Amino acid sequence: MLNIKTFAIKYALPLWRWYLIGTIFLALTNLITLEIPQLAKEIINALDAESIEKNHLVSLSIGIIFLGAMQILARSLSRILIFFPGRKLEAESKTDLFSHTMKLPYSFLENFGMGDLISRLSNDLGQVRVFFSFAALQILNLIFLSIFTIYQMLSVHVTLTILCLFPISLMLVSSRFLMPMLNKFSRKNQESIGHLTTQVTEAFNHVHVIQTNSAEKSFSEKIQVNNEDVFQTNMKLVVFRTLYFPLLTSMTSVAQICVIGFGGYQVFQNNITVGDILAFNIYLGYLAFPLTSLGIVLSIFQRSKTAIQRIAPLADEPTQSFKETENDIMAASLLRIKDLSFSYDNEKPVLDHISLRVERGEKVGICGPVGSGKSTLFSIITRILDANPQSVFINGQDIYNIEPDQLRNTIGYALQNPELFSASIEDNLTFGLENKLSKGQLTKATEIAQVTEDIENLPENWNTQIGEKGVRLSGGQKQRLALARLFLRKHELMLFDDVLSAVDNETEKNIIQAIEKQDAALLIASHRTSVLRSCDRVLLMKEGKIIDEGSYQELAKKHPDIREDEQRDSIEK
Repeated sequence: MLNIKTFAIKYALPLWRWYLIGTIFLALTNLITLEIPQLAKEIINALDAESIEKNHLVSLSIGIIFLGAMQILARSLSRILIFFPGRKLEAESKTDLFSHTMKLPYSFLENFGMGDLISRLSNDLGQVRVFFSFAALQILNLIFLSIFTIYQMLSVHVTLTILCLFPISLMLVSSRFLMPMLNKFSRKNQESIGHLTTQVTEAFNHVHVIQTNSAEKSFSEKIQVNNEDVFQTNMKLVVFRTLYFPLLTSMTSVAQICVIGFGGYQVFQNNITVGDILAFNIYLGYLAFPLTSLGIVLSIFQRSKTAIQRIAPLADEPTQSFKETENDIMAASLLRIKDLSFSYDNEKPVLDHISLRVERGEKVGICGPVGSGKSTLFSIITRILDANPQSVFINGQDIYNIEPDQLRNTIGYALQNPELFSASIEDNLTFGLENKLSKGQLTKATEIAQVTEDIENLPENWNTQIGEKGVRLSGGQKQRLALARLFLRKHELMLFDDVLSAVDNETEKNIIQAIEKQDAALLIASHRTSVLRSCDRVLLMKEGKIIDEGSYQELAKKHPDIREDEQRDSIEK
């Protein structure tokens, strides 16, 4: 289970050399820092004495300047060496978490908004990075300064040291009770940021829908509500910090008053010198910043803890599993589905005891009304959705015994709504392929999909940027480009989910003829009668069941609703 400890072991511990060397320079910085007040004390005591040696004062002054220069160098190196691991672990954790998230089941990811996912992978991991860099530096700094400074103070006067540390101790005790409030405010603020990011992302992704429906004002008001929520939760954090951090600073001031009051009395008693008082105040000044930053560190810790809690559901969710077993000899078909049932969230079954076979080289059509379960069936075959084991077999092997990557290399899936990236035509065709393809291979695939001429007519041909989700292309061009992408990959089984709905009749005819020449087995869900006529056999689905099977002509005679579809198709032509 992911938490601060497990995150540190996985990402921070391997970078221990950077932390170690940075810690050494930080310790050196503090040793130099604490030596400066000793020289300052000697100067004050020398000035307070009856006789002043000029050369001694000059050497002390030069010593302070030299130590100051060394302090700057050591402090800079300590910051560089400790901040680097923070940036490194942020980059590595983002890469790992993104790679892990890409392998999670779609059914799990759809529980999150797109903007919320982006916020968790970027903003939340950024908060964790701050803890392992800036906060780590301040914690180490506080440890060294506390040990070294308190030692120096005790060597001057024990009672005065205890007196001035008392108010600081009260401050640390109060933090124990105030931190849960800070954690609560931090979590609400980060959740609000996630919701706002989701709303903004969705608005930009669907800006054309918003504009065509004159919904700009409505969405602006919705964003304003989310933005106001972020503002309010952020202001609670600001108010809390504004009240808490000055409290920390004031305790240091109380300690300095104790030093001046009680220390002054000790000077009159000739127990300590004026230089000791000066050194004491400098030491308290050194403690002031790390003690004040302790509040910041606690705030960062709470924010990073909250961030880890938000990241944990993604990191802890197991990827789609598989179990290697020997092939099931009873299923010799390329695809066999045996008594498959599936429902969403224990609702009415979307698929109800489905059984079918697809042989190598066979072309099988699936038709049926909207909502009959065709797309759900395809999603289960490709493991976008997970159903019961021992229900779907590829090459005689349960798909849950096949590594997901291997399964999806065997099966090609053309979605009903093609998904394209904001990239060039060529990049959209070749993404995910390990080997670079020649222009001839690209052209061959686009010719099968009947989209070559469209590409050549674009301003920059193959290098044309098609915009977010292919916004610069028509619906038919998107479908055909997605088909060409599928034809570039060699699959044993291809699934087509109503992929010709946006193309004209002549293009459809040419694509069907090209598809018929493919070596792979085909499973085609379609409402187009011309597509179904070209299949070896057709399955008729209704309410999640296969109610009949045969050639298209046989089904058309037995089911009037199919004939009605054919008549509508003829009218369209």
